[in-house]
Amino acid sequence: MPLSTDDLDIATTSITNSLDAVSKAIQQHATALRQNSSDLRRALRILCTVTDSQTSKLVITGIGKSFHIGKKLAATLTSIGTRAVSLHATEALHGDLGIIGHGDCVLALSYSGETHEVVALASVIHGMRTQENPMHVWMVGMGKSHASELGALCDAWIACPVDAELSQVGAPTVSSSLMLAIGDAVAVMLMERRRFGPRDFARYHPGGALGGLSRKAGDAPVVCPVRQTCSPPMLELDGNDIR
Repeated sequence: MPLSTDDLDIATTSITNSLDAVSKAIQQHATALRQNSSDLRRALRILCTVTDSQTSKLVITGIGKSFHIGKKLAATLTSIGTRAVSLHATEALHGDLGIIGHGDCVLALSYSGETHEVVALASVIHGMRTQENPMHVWMVGMGKSHASELGALCDAWIACPVDAELSQVGAPTVSSSLMLAIGDAVAVMLMERRRFGPRDFARYHPGGALGGLSRKAGDAPVVCPVRQTCSPPMLELDGNDIR
């Protein structure tokens, strides 16, 4: 049955209202970070130190919607020359844990901070820090609050609380959009930090329309070689800093 004009008006209003709600949540979070960024700064020190390294990588984990967000963020990061992979928390507990290496940082996505599989993975990673097996792996969490099981296991936390989701059933909508926006903002920050330009991007994204545009824009001189940090390291970290 085709939609009536009234039905289309209602549907259009619903969509625009939802976009307004997501936009408002992102803006509110940006304002909150300008007022208090101490937790974010701790997380950025770890993330930048690891991504600046020539040997370490960022492992983004989660389950459900959070895992799919992690896959997208890992794809964005690799397209700008940052070593990043996505790892499903359940698969990690059943053999894929070997992808995590010494000096890596695990970015664990869980809005509630109580997701069983993600908390279990974080607990296993803590076991890697024992004297018998001193593999130093950083843990950065992203979710509603560090006052959670996952937060207690992380070295730093990126908070992304929202007042409410878009629907009454509570399906991840506003929270997932904010989580993705923060991840993309981190990727943009890394590009700016390295002065990562069109020619650099074209090396990792040679195909499609984006590749063509990057190659054309890349006729300008390269400002910074790929994978070489143009800013000094933000923090020298070692295992002794892990709590």
